[in-house]
Amino acid sequence: MAEEKIEQSEIIARKANLVSVMQEENALLDRILEQQTILHNCVKEKDWEKLNRNIENLQTLSDQFVELEEKRMELSEGLDMAGDVEISPVLSEVRGKLQKSKVENKVLNEYISTTRKFLQGVFDSVVPQRRNVLYSNKGQIVKPELSSVVLNQMI
Repeated sequence: MAEEKIEQSEIIARKANLVSVMQEENALLDRILEQQTILHNCVKEKDWEKLNRNIENLQTLSDQFVELEEKRMELSEGLDMAGDVEISPVLSEVRGKLQKSKVENKVLNEYISTTRKFLQGVFDSVVPQRRNVLYSNKGQIVKPELSSVVLNQMI
């Protein structure tokens, strides 16, 4: 009986710690989502200095999230998180914000990819490149590099 009370109190303490860690994750995800929005705006505005600063901030937040996630994994071992009435709402909120973050990343990656393809198309049509495949002396394919482009300016 005494052992059951100790185990029960340990489980209650683990759940309380788990909810606390997940609430920290939740707050951190809010900050990450803010940084992702700023990052997206930096790319659109072509503010490269601000972009670099925000990438560093986002990396720091991401590292903090990984630490919290490791704690959460330890605390949740052997617990039914989805079925627990105390843990389930916080878990749903964290999962929702993670999904939103994933969508933000996907949107930014698609924007960058589309822009890269557009610019590559412009360079391909403006700058004549060799279309033949070149090989190095070791037999590897050598990608042709862009040659210099000089534009005439009328002043």
